[in-house]
Amino acid sequence: MGGIRVNVVGDVVTVVSEDVRRGHSGTRDRSGQYPGPATTTVTSQLAELAEFSVVADPCGARQVVGLRLPDDVPQPGPALLVLHHGLRRLRGDYGPRSVHLPGTAPGGTHGYSEAFGAKVRFGSRSAVLRVPAGVLSGQAERSGLAWRVRNALSDRLGVRSTALADVARVIALQPRTIQRALADEGLSFAEILDCVRRERAHCLLTGTELPLSVIATHLDFAEPAVLSRCVRRWWGHTAATHRRQIHEVTPRPPASGHQ
Repeated sequence: MGGIRVNVVGDVVTVVSEDVRRGHSGTRDRSGQYPGPATTTVTSQLAELAEFSVVADPCGARQVVGLRLPDDVPQPGPALLVLHHGLRRLRGDYGPRSVHLPGTAPGGTHGYSEAFGAKVRFGSRSAVLRVPAGVLSGQAERSGLAWRVRNALSDRLGVRSTALADVARVIALQPRTIQRALADEGLSFAEILDCVRRERAHCLLTGTELPLSVIATHLDFAEPAVLSRCVRRWWGHTAATHRRQIHEVTPRPPASGHQ
């Protein structure tokens, strides 16, 4: 039966598919202990898809780890995408933090960001998919605090203030406490707000015929020009193009009546 081989070199844990030879999992926690069978299940199934190493978060977040590919992988982008889809199949919408890829992005990063559902940065030394540590350890896939912040922002966007201080009062935490806890998760308040705005913008652009000035107000933007800049950053094209593209690929209902 297929399993994993665990090679520990310093702080790097390499997981390679082979026959099961050990009774512990493929990653260690910060005390050097192996967390248990849940990690074995996730890493062993991922190891059937691609060779990778579990490394400390390259951005320094305490509750995030990196899945790093060997440097000689010829197409690191598709290889990381295979791991991403494998994690989605095993753990659901696990919340990837970001993707780091070597080289440059042919045609821009927007297609990559759409595929991974996370920010994609090129020019890195190694190919790394940053994921919450709980995805591998068997803990909750999503941060409870992040969801509380997200839900509060979603409820308030376009209706009430989305400032950090006001959201902090809603969820009964100090602003600095929120910032520190989110940083440990590899997140920031501004990133969550940007994500909520992006999803709301997509719904309003593709599901309504509202003018940009009204949509900008719903997103709590000062003027339509800010919305236009964000749309270009999010999707790499104009709001009108985004609206048209979605309508073009959406199948129309069959015409009623008798043949």
